[in-house]
Amino acid sequence: MHAALKVIHLGSLVMWLGPAFGSWLVLRYMQQQDGELSRATAKVYRVFFWTLTLEHIALVTLLISGATMAFMYGFISMPWLQQKLWLVLLIIVQLEIVDIWLGNWKVKQLIAKRSAGSALTPRQQALVQFYHKAFTNLALITLPATVLVIMWLAVSKQALW
Repeated sequence: MHAALKVIHLGSLVMWLGPAFGSWLVLRYMQQQDGELSRATAKVYRVFFWTLTLEHIALVTLLISGATMAFMYGFISMPWLQQKLWLVLLIIVQLEIVDIWLGNWKVKQLIAKRSAGSALTPRQQALVQFYHKAFTNLALITLPATVLVIMWLAVSKQALW
């Protein structure tokens, strides 16, 4: 059972990190090549939002499989895991809550509205830009560093302090 949970956990990690990042790179390329309002970019947006949904399903699976292993096998009392969980709860979960609200809900609605021919208000356009610029840049800096520390804790099984 432990090996199966670990495979699910690691597979979920790959599905959480990989597809959405890849589709974001393609979206970014299309925005630069064809412009934000092109038909091709609108098609890429649909794939991007689909992969965001996949990313967040994978994150939930990652959290559930990790919690199951932590409690089922008594790892929860280990300092390295406690530090790992603090990083997950204080950084990753917080970023993902914002990402779910913006990416899977608000910005997705705004892009659909824009693709249907409606103009966005300056405030709506600013929210789309915030998601694509400030929030994404914050996530691109924060998540890899945090994931590397989490992986170090998981592999070494040694607390940082």
